Amino acid sequence: MKNSEIYRRTLKFSVMRLVRTVLCVVMLAALPLIAFVATGLAGLDETAQLAATGVAFIVALIVFYLVAHFGGYLLTAGQVAMITEGVATGEFPEDTYAAGKQAVRSRFATASVYYGLWSVTRAITNEISSGMNAIARGIDGDNQGGAASVVAGIISGIVSVVLEYLNYCSLGWVFLHKEQSAFKSTCDGAVVYFQNWKTLMKNSAKVIAITIVSLALIGGAFFAVAYLALGSIEPLTAVLADIDAAATLEDGTAVPAGTSLIALCAVIALVLWSGVHGAFVKPYLLVSVMRRYIEAGRADTPQVDVYEKLSGMSKGFKKAMDKAGEGAPSVA
Repeated sequence: MKNSEIYRRTLKFSVMRLVRTVLCVVMLAALPLIAFVATGLAGLDETAQLAATGVAFIVALIVFYLVAHFGGYLLTAGQVAMITEGVATGEFPEDTYAAGKQAVRSRFATASVYYGLWSVTRAITNEISSGMNAIARGIDGDNQGGAASVVAGIISGIVSVVLEYLNYCSLGWVFLHKEQSAFKSTCDGAVVYFQNWKTLMKNSAKVIAITIVSLALIGGAFFAVAYLALGSIEPLTAVLADIDAAATLEDGTAVPAGTSLIALCAVIALVLWSGVHGAFVKPYLLVSVMRRYIEAGRADTPQVDVYEKLSGMSKGFKKAMDKAGEGAPSVA
């Protein structure tokens, strides 16, 4: 089965995850506002209004976490399960979306385990990046803008982009090996990823190039729209101009006019790009990475020395290994 077919058949997961996130963001902004207006119309004093608004915001945050964050993760797990099945078997159920949800729902008792393991794999990538930055700080000392720090920052960024797919691949390995514990499968999956880094790095140039193009095209389009839209709102531009006029750079020179507007539009563009890129571009890259990953994993048995190296590099990995040895909850 071609990568494009696997991508097309699993795209609904991304769309539903994006829709859910957008609705939750709207709710996160609307619920506190509704509470503030409602208490004001009810004749309550300012203290009661603020208290009601605060409670509404906390409730909205909890709902956002459960529905958008954890619920979105379950959709991601279903999508990874179906991508893994498509790559591994070359076949799909008739209703891929329903089958993906069922794959997670049938093991809902271990959903929290999946979520915890997702945190473990993220911890591994974060610890590697932190280690590289620590080495750069040791070389540059107090000079945070030194050459070593700049190089480490660039390498760390590239490593973060490439290793981000470790999370998805390890989760795919869990679905692929239902006969053993979730913790053991995740550790095996991470070992397979690092053990075959030379093979998987062949995809890194493609991943990074498409990410940069996506940022330039999609992010650039969002920036242009935001700049034109916000730049036409005179009250907003007046406030931003006052901020620019009051701000100064480290050398005492004035901040160029329009800096605040550009910064605001850049933040908005990055947030919107992140959502669109994650929903439509990243899944396509994942299919390609997952194919190389599964092919490499099937051709090469995980090696003991890689387990030892990862245990030394990541406390999260070592804890997962310990839990696997204690008989972690089974995926099956």
